[in-house]
Amino acid sequence: MDFTIFQWINSFAGKNPLLDGLMMGMTAYGPYGFAILLFLMLLNWRSKSQRIGGFYAGVTLMLAFIISYGIGQCWSRERPFVTHDQVNVLLHHAADSSFPSDHTTGAFAIAFALWYHNRFLGGILLVLALMIGISRPFVGHHYPGDVLAAILIAFLAAKTVQLIREKRQHPLPAKTPVSTRG
Repeated sequence: MDFTIFQWINSFAGKNPLLDGLMMGMTAYGPYGFAILLFLMLLNWRSKSQRIGGFYAGVTLMLAFIISYGIGQCWSRERPFVTHDQVNVLLHHAADSSFPSDHTTGAFAIAFALWYHNRFLGGILLVLALMIGISRPFVGHHYPGDVLAAILIAFLAAKTVQLIREKRQHPLPAKTPVSTRG
């Protein structure tokens, strides 16, 4: 099923120069856009809120990459262009493991984290992250399952960091000892 969906998405590659350019651009440059945004948020000395959002997005990104790396070490999967002959590869890529997609993990980790911080910005980034995710099988680098796994990892990392953030902002009140004297 994963390969069938991959074939369908990848079958559009090489047929429309505009679509090819968009997908190659999302794959090649999209992650840099996310990294630059995160960097600018962290350096925004005029807005403490932006720095805090950038900090938590950075923590989410690191956690997602740690999880992704661990999974990638346990589960190696050859890329579609290594395993199959009829793949439209629009950009060169090393023949390393494809599971899970690092580009997608990073984009969605930042997008999900910023969704918790700023719904408008997070919503825009989720759309862009989805475009990066779709671009990965389009250009022949990943199976859809690699992309879905990356989205799940990013979501779990963002949810974990958000839960920790909420605990830090709203700690449980200390229990007062109950007096047994009457």
